[in-house]
Amino acid sequence: MERTRTGFKVRALAALPLLMLPVPCSLTAQHKPSPLPPAAPPAPPTLKGAIAPGATIRDSLGARDVVLAAESTYAQPWKLAGAAGEIVTIDLTSDAFDAYEFLLGPGLDRPPQDDDSGGRCNARLTVRLPRTGDYTIVVTSTDKFATGPFSLSVSVGAKPKSLNPCPR
Repeated sequence: MERTRTGFKVRALAALPLLMLPVPCSLTAQHKPSPLPPAAPPAPPTLKGAIAPGATIRDSLGARDVVLAAESTYAQPWKLAGAAGEIVTIDLTSDAFDAYEFLLGPGLDRPPQDDDSGGRCNARLTVRLPRTGDYTIVVTSTDKFATGPFSLSVSVGAKPKSLNPCPR
């Protein structure tokens, strides 16, 4: 992922490494090279847990969490099962760090993200889920290697953005 001033932007794979194999000068029907097995995709980070609409989770970002290398921030991925067309509001609050969240999942070409829409450096993201499936809420911070307690909640329906600015 690549960080912009307003948040995260998913970076597409620029190019895959090329595999160079010796190729015989003349191929006949009897001597076809065998196809290479497809490369295994990298394993996704282990989910911290799951959250359902109507639930609130209290946890803490720390040094044992995933590190988003380009941003130098700790992150926790949380699973959210969603239905196509469902509108959810995801709130991430913390007094310890400037909360930041983004959502990954089926049908999300540009992952929705938020920094301060929850007011006072808290994140609030309202999304209409495009497809039925498992989504990943990524809890992180805008501050490098910030740690501390947070609260993550998911509710059904939309909530307005807060007008309380972040004092940091």
